[in-house]
Amino acid sequence: MPVQPLAAPLRATRWPDGFFTVSDGTRLHYVEAGQGAPVILLHGARGSAIGNWFSNGIAPKLAETNHVYALDMRGHGLSGGERHGHLHMAADVIAFMDQKGVEKAHVAGYSMGGGVMLQILAKAPHRFLTACFQGSGVSETAEWRDRVPADIQGRDPDEERANALVRARRAAKGEEVGNNLGERLARAAPRALAAVENMAGRFQAQLLGVDLKAIDFPVMAINGEYDRPNARTHRLAREVADFTNLVLAGKGHLTAMMAGFIPSEYVEGYAAFVVANNPRS
Repeated sequence: MPVQPLAAPLRATRWPDGFFTVSDGTRLHYVEAGQGAPVILLHGARGSAIGNWFSNGIAPKLAETNHVYALDMRGHGLSGGERHGHLHMAADVIAFMDQKGVEKAHVAGYSMGGGVMLQILAKAPHRFLTACFQGSGVSETAEWRDRVPADIQGRDPDEERANALVRARRAAKGEEVGNNLGERLARAAPRALAAVENMAGRFQAQLLGVDLKAIDFPVMAINGEYDRPNARTHRLAREVADFTNLVLAGKGHLTAMMAGFIPSEYVEGYAAFVVANNPRS
């Protein structure tokens, strides 16, 4: 039986926020709440700190026990700069931690944010209290790929309705019509395809450079049932010593985290994981 969604999106709230500047001069935005051991949240592509973490209840729940920071990645939300890729964004996160005096943190990334987090794992694993791949994971190595159990095919039952709501919100903001999104995407398609192919090669090379067996802190993954959870977590379950896997019944990539669709199991499950692994004073 599908898990029950939260009743409704949270009311608009003015959360404390600020800006920080990285070495190339880019000014980036963040939102924060709560006190305690730090949690750093990294949103997905075309997302934002508020949309991915606060409006759906995840960050407010975490803020009951921890100090939550959610970043607008470069080129997103209120942050400046261009979307240069996971490696640049990972450097931004590390710069943020340095400027805030955060030695270690619980780090979670949704979709693109999970890819950014993977780069941080490769570059600075000592900065983690825990890691949580949300709407993301780690691909299997070639020799194990044919042993990954098949994932459920098809679409989650709420996907069409969720996508329609997203399209309506973007149109209301003028993103699709006023900014000629369709024309811009068509012009960018050849360049985007080449960029994706190049990124895939670099990304796989990076995966091979991450020693998951050496990770000495807890790792979690949260994925919708219709969002390839087996493909994303088989290697994590096989190689990470302390791994927790949460699969959300009836949910896909968007409905797993979107306000109004996100199941309470997601919010409560990640919050419990963080609390269980907070440093003992």
